[in-house]
Amino acid sequence: MTQRPLRRAPGQGFGMYPDSVFNLQEGDDLHPQLVKQARSSGQLNLSNRGLVCVPDKVWTLMELTKEEEETLRKGVSLETSSQENWWDHVELTKLILACNKISSISSQISNLVSLTILDLHDNQLSDLPTQMSALTNLRKLNLSHNRLKNLPEGFSELRELRNLQLNNNHLEKLEDWISDLSMLNHLDLSNNHLTSLPSNIGFLVQLTHLILSKNNLESLPSELAFMRALVSLDCTSNQLKSIPKDMQELHHLELVYLRHNQLTRVPCLKLCTQLKELQLGSNRISEVSLEDIENIPNIRTLELRDNKIKTLPDQITGLQLLERLDVSNNDLSTLPFTLGVLPHLKTLQVEGNPMKAIRRDIIARGTAGLLKYLRSRLEEDQIAELAKAGTGNVSPVPPDSPTIPDKFTMRSSQVVNLSKKGLTDIPGEAVENALEAKVNAVDASKNLISIFPESLLDLLPLLFELNLSSNKLSSVPSWIQVGAKLQFLDLSNNKLQQLPEEMGELKHLREIVLSFNQLSSIPPSLCRCGKLETILIANNKIAQLDVEALSALGQLAVLDLQNNAIESVPPELGNLTQLRALQLEGNLFRMPRPAVLVQGTGAVLSYLRDRIPK
Repeated sequence: MTQRPLRRAPGQGFGMYPDSVFNLQEGDDLHPQLVKQARSSGQLNLSNRGLVCVPDKVWTLMELTKEEEETLRKGVSLETSSQENWWDHVELTKLILACNKISSISSQISNLVSLTILDLHDNQLSDLPTQMSALTNLRKLNLSHNRLKNLPEGFSELRELRNLQLNNNHLEKLEDWISDLSMLNHLDLSNNHLTSLPSNIGFLVQLTHLILSKNNLESLPSELAFMRALVSLDCTSNQLKSIPKDMQELHHLELVYLRHNQLTRVPCLKLCTQLKELQLGSNRISEVSLEDIENIPNIRTLELRDNKIKTLPDQITGLQLLERLDVSNNDLSTLPFTLGVLPHLKTLQVEGNPMKAIRRDIIARGTAGLLKYLRSRLEEDQIAELAKAGTGNVSPVPPDSPTIPDKFTMRSSQVVNLSKKGLTDIPGEAVENALEAKVNAVDASKNLISIFPESLLDLLPLLFELNLSSNKLSSVPSWIQVGAKLQFLDLSNNKLQQLPEEMGELKHLREIVLSFNQLSSIPPSLCRCGKLETILIANNKIAQLDVEALSALGQLAVLDLQNNAIESVPPELGNLTQLRALQLEGNLFRMPRPAVLVQGTGAVLSYLRDRIPK
């Protein structure tokens, strides 16, 4: 009897997945059903299948097999029993190969140029092919829990990346080209062997979350201060002895984790007025001074456990928003009685201190009992005075960012963001920087601008988007026509009564927002903007509709006329069948009735057409 060859044993955990196929371990073709599903959905999930290498078919998923080509040559549509047609195939955009035993990736990965998500976490990769640079559409890449010591330089081409997870690898150095990934907003480098960071990491100005925990970092570059969008910074378990003072320029910073380092004092974060949580446990801090308290005025959670702190200042009442304070395992012999008047303090942890002035049974009562005791040690007039003084100690939150964004921020985002700056005009310096950075959008919303800024005249020809909403504009100048490239224009929440005829020259305009103004009609000039798709003009004073003029907008899909003064709706409006969204609620007309309006755009248009005189 012929002996049958033994099949390779499945990997650990293989039995958990009864649909797994043994031959996948050998890199053979995928099961036809998986191929079919991937071609129709654009997604392929091969996680937890005991793979030691990636099946070859993954890299050539869109190529037809010999059988399929033969069928095509015969002139027969490639239909299976489930009606799969080759012309319905879509490119692969999501590939998950996580939790396997893959040790290498083929250079043929360059075939998958449409990938936006690639997940390779929990494998055995020690290097990656340079051909990954072809995946220029990648937005999320997970390479965590592998054996990577470095990354190929071609990674600098992945400039659409928003999320990059490299945690739990063997990285020893971060190359300078990391700054080329300018769209990153989440970067996880935790659990590696990094001893330093390149200074140009500060060019990642879109980054909101940076995780550096469990490395060997001895210092941080001062250029981190350029990451003005940073919200969360985790440097837990490193060798940091200090924090750059420039980091207080991070006005959006909310969470800072610095536990298990070698810090000897509370870092200066005075200008980080959004800071809500600061963790400094397991360091070498021996003192908390009045200056330290003044540097973190709006903190909610302050964690100082496992340090060498001997006293806390009475002025800790300056932390009026403090909700949680952890000073466990320090050298405190007493606590300031003023802690008892902090209005929001809900958790106070003091265990592990050699308390001499406060009995153990009082500490054992928990936060409520301890705070009550501390408060009882104060005189009534002291309590009143502290409460009165405390209300003025919360620092005001400054503007979101400097009045004039830096050139690099403009160049990276292609936007001039001047929103909520209290401006009455657009600064000339901002326009000069924007011209140099070749921006295509300006956001000057929520300011005090009453006259359309002439400083925009030179910049307007470059713009695709302009937002001047929530200002005090009463008119729009005729030179608006120089904005020939404008596609999106937001002038809502102003005092506009009309628009100039020259608005009709904006031939590429696709969307205009005019809500909350004082317009008495839909500006006729808009009906000459042939590519207009969306008109949002709610909450004005429009009394009549010129349907004949609107019919010239063949691509108009959204028309919002809510909360105006329309007395009657012309039945001819029903002929604008290209409308996908028509909103008429909140006007003066009686017909169509509300019962018709709630049925949606299709029902309203049909109702109006039925009332056109024959």
